[in-house]
Amino acid sequence: MQALTREQFLELLGLTSGAFDQSQHSGHVALAFGTPLPAPPGRYLDLDLVAMAVNLGLTPSVGRENATAIVGGFFHQWASAVAHAEVDPSQEFFMAVAGVGWDAVKRSPKLLLVTNGTLVQITADFRDRKDLVGFFTVNISDIIRRLRANAQKAGIDLSRPFFFPPDDPRFDDILTQVKRELQARVARIRRDKKKLAVARARGRRQDISALPRVKKNTYPFEMQAAA
Repeated sequence: MQALTREQFLELLGLTSGAFDQSQHSGHVALAFGTPLPAPPGRYLDLDLVAMAVNLGLTPSVGRENATAIVGGFFHQWASAVAHAEVDPSQEFFMAVAGVGWDAVKRSPKLLLVTNGTLVQITADFRDRKDLVGFFTVNISDIIRRLRANAQKAGIDLSRPFFFPPDDPRFDDILTQVKRELQARVARIRRDKKKLAVARARGRRQDISALPRVKKNTYPFEMQAAA
């Protein structure tokens, strides 16, 4: 994983400093491992870019609050898509969110159901849901390509893989780094009681869930488990 300055991070996402600060203040930032903050202030990881891009991609369909909750609470889902997209660039990998059941009073689905994979896998995941309202996808492979294109224009090297699947020999090489980064982020968040409370509240939501094809312990480093 590659470290980025705040300036590089914002440039590659096409965000202004003011817009990002406003999102951070309103609690609508979710980064890698489900954390709302980096470890040292101003130092981000390349995987944080993907987290924010997925958040921005989900927002038009489910709103900022739900998008942040999905990215923050289901790292194992979108990280799996990232890892497989890096290993097999010949296929397109997606994050998918389905609406299940319909609440006539709220005029919205009763449950948001998260999965990831190729379109064939995602379609199979949702095929037998009789109460399915519909689903939409965010193309993770395309996000990775666009981030690398932005980086090339900016003279930033993003050629290294963003992440690996657990069966990749390189996965073990980053485990120590990942766990150290998560511990540092959680330690910082614990000092901010407001952000910690918001993160824990999102983790207790019952109206967002994930299909079990990708197990949560596939990537056993998320804020909800560590906080």
